[in-house]
Amino acid sequence: MAAAVVVVLGACTGISIGVARFVGAVDEASADSHDRVRVDDACRALEVRLNRVAPPGSTAGPRQRAVAIRNENAALQPFLDDLRRVAERDRGDRADDRDVNMWTELVEARTAYANALDRQASSGAPAFFVAPSGDRDRPVLERLEDRHRDCAPSVRRLGAPDL
Repeated sequence: MAAAVVVVLGACTGISIGVARFVGAVDEASADSHDRVRVDDACRALEVRLNRVAPPGSTAGPRQRAVAIRNENAALQPFLDDLRRVAERDRGDRADDRDVNMWTELVEARTAYANALDRQASSGAPAFFVAPSGDRDRPVLERLEDRHRDCAPSVRRLGAPDL
């Protein structure tokens, strides 16, 4: 009789542990899915914001192009804030931190180009955009396009500030 009680209690404990692990896995998958949806929504919102500002290539000169680049960078800030919130929630996920770092590298490259355009307007020294290369075998722009498919049009636009 005692053996039967031990077997029943062991089975109940095993089932309880299994259910708890399953629920935990479902919750984690749901959170990951929620984060993906959130980033996808942020990508779409980024594209809307970018469409509300003039592209740098439509400007008349280097100073106006620098202003347009800074306006696009400002449109990018809410998206970066969303990515940072996702990364902070999942502090253990290095992929989220890498995403934020790659987007930040792109903004920094664009800011450097805008500063160079200001110098060009003042002194005539030519300005060139240098896309971030990153620390891996593929360029940052290519990796961003692959990582966030919904952001690919925005990445292409931001990666070509002369167009």
